Amino acid sequence: MQQALTSPVARAVLIGGLLLAVSLSLANSRPHCAEHKARLVLHTVTEPDTLYLTWWRDGDVRVALEPGELTPLRFTTRAWVNDGCLWKATETLEPIDAHHYAYRYEDRVLRCRGADSPYVSTLRTGFVTVVD
Repeated sequence: MQQALTSPVARAVLIGGLLLAVSLSLANSRPHCAEHKARLVLHTVTEPDTLYLTWWRDGDVRVALEPGELTPLRFTTRAWVNDGCLWKATETLEPIDAHHYAYRYEDRVLRCRGADSPYVSTLRTGFVTVVD
């Protein structure tokens, strides 16, 4: 056994294993709340035939939130749309209470590759529920 620990390969494996064990131990000792992601559920009216460049396009949004009081959030999306224009959408969340945000969506044209956009800017409001 002692001869195995004197070979360079065995020492490297032993040291690597110890370093891995220490790093896993440190990773598991971090508070789990720092990695917790809350689910944000949007409640708003969606108008028919309207394009929204929203973070909620695929369902609820998950974000890391610090425990305690909610802080204001802002999500921004930029995308080229089929009108040949680059649009920018901003979604603003302002805390109402410990589990709700007031929601505001606004979008606007940044630039177009030719003619002006036939679409109009959209404004919508609502609220967001924070689910742990």
